[in-house]
Amino acid sequence: MKTFIDKNLVRIIAFGPFIFIPFVVILISSLVVYQNQRQYKYSINDLESSYIKTQKSLTIARVDSAIKLVEYQHSITEKMLQAKVKSRVDSAYLIAKNIYEQNKNFHSPKEIQKMITDSLRPLIWNGGESFIFILDFNGVFYLAPSYLKYLEGESILNFQDATGRYVIREEIALAKRSGSGYLWDTFTRPKYNPKTQFKQLAYIKNFGAFNWYIGSAEYLDTTTKEIEKSTLEVMNNSTVSDSEYFFVLDQGGNFIASGKNPDLVGKNILTLKDIDSKKFIQEFLNSANSNHPYWITYKWKNPASQRIELKYTHVKRVPHSTWIIGSGFYMEACNKIIAVKKKELYQANQQQLRNIISLSAIILLISVIISSMISKMIQRRFAKYSKMIKGKNNELIALNLGLEDTIKERTTQLNEAYKKMEKIAVTDTLTNIYNRYYFNDALQNEIHRAARYNSFFSLLMFDIDHFKMVNDTYGHDVGDQVLVTVVTLAASCLRESDIFARVGGEEFMIILPQTSLNFAIEIGERIRRTIDDYTFNTIGHTTISLGLVVYEANETFERILKRVDMALYEAKNNGRNQLAIGMDMNHD
Repeated sequence: MKTFIDKNLVRIIAFGPFIFIPFVVILISSLVVYQNQRQYKYSINDLESSYIKTQKSLTIARVDSAIKLVEYQHSITEKMLQAKVKSRVDSAYLIAKNIYEQNKNFHSPKEIQKMITDSLRPLIWNGGESFIFILDFNGVFYLAPSYLKYLEGESILNFQDATGRYVIREEIALAKRSGSGYLWDTFTRPKYNPKTQFKQLAYIKNFGAFNWYIGSAEYLDTTTKEIEKSTLEVMNNSTVSDSEYFFVLDQGGNFIASGKNPDLVGKNILTLKDIDSKKFIQEFLNSANSNHPYWITYKWKNPASQRIELKYTHVKRVPHSTWIIGSGFYMEACNKIIAVKKKELYQANQQQLRNIISLSAIILLISVIISSMISKMIQRRFAKYSKMIKGKNNELIALNLGLEDTIKERTTQLNEAYKKMEKIAVTDTLTNIYNRYYFNDALQNEIHRAARYNSFFSLLMFDIDHFKMVNDTYGHDVGDQVLVTVVTLAASCLRESDIFARVGGEEFMIILPQTSLNFAIEIGERIRRTIDDYTFNTIGHTTISLGLVVYEANETFERILKRVDMALYEAKNNGRNQLAIGMDMNHD
């Protein structure tokens, strides 16, 4: 009996591993395959929802960026208006003052008045809507636009705007009280009904002689339209792809702009339907005006494929505006990318399965042949097996990370597009240096910093002598080349910390932080000599005139600009091709 038991026990020990170990190997392999397939299905299911969620996030971010741009552009409307009208009046004032000073000892007042009005009459803008006007303190019109020329020599002291205000009396009081200033009012407009008035911003300045004041104005809607046009151009230039673009409509369903549907611009599309007769434009308005904007789906032509496809669109209303901005993406494009990713995951999974099956067969074979070493072999092989499984899982993770990298790349593209919009908003397109709007902000900041920390800075202004003659003689193309070359030459003389901006046609401003008068003179003279020594391709030689001032304690933005402008005028008046230093106006 004992022998029988022993034999059976030996048999069990001898043959047990051939049954038990393969069973264990097969069981473990099955579990690994099951877990692998489970992870694969999870990755497949998560891929689509994750990618669409990412596309929605990117679209929302694009729309929010566009709205921030619009809000910024609207915020500078009044500043832009002020800068325009003040610049015009200041230029006209200097012309009139120069004529007066040069002729007051040789001509009668009436002759001088005619010289001034004849010189300023051609100064018109916006097709004659904006102009220079001159009145005296009795309300007599000395210089009127062509459509009001019949009023010259007449007093309009009792003129009332659309709100019933005596605007001319207010202008006279402002000129007497403050010397200059801004005034919002309403006024008639050429080519419109004389009884209709439009809101405008006027700037007037006391001339002194003849009890005159000089002024100019611009209609609010003119500048607003300019800014809106510029904003739409920036948005169109910031389109991410042919199928991912911005569009703008108003609350009435009027189509304002679109990078890919120009034939709809200017039309009312409130009743527009998609191929399934869905009135999706009304849904745009409902979503934009709700507290919780939602995604709108409809079928529309994809500009990239020229096919009707399902589109997801997000719209949002611009605060304090009738504009609604939207953008979206086409599901077909997402499906193509998702299909590629699914194929990659499938191929990786199939390779993993082949590796698992092959490895399981090898382990099974080794376990049957080498029963005496089975324990150690299984331990080593399973260690290796686990390592390979981990590596294959890492490959799967790497594929998911690749998707995340794609998302990051698209986010980077969006950030770069937004930075590009910001740069366009503050950069002069011809010379690629800062424009007037950036300069105004920079100068305000420098004044605040100087006032807060009791520091100092210098302000340099220059323009090209006889530049109008260059344009008239050689054409504006040559003039533009001269401007670009002058900017390059001047920039080579500056430091990285200096702020260089184009503020007018041939006028430039340079902020020199922490720069004393003597060092600022050196920089200005270096710029002047560099340009004077340079030989231009077409015109040969040209020169510049410079004005220089140093910030004084508690000095305002307007005051320092006036001082540097007067310094430049002095350099021009003294013969050009020189630098003039602006003195403290309190000692004039």
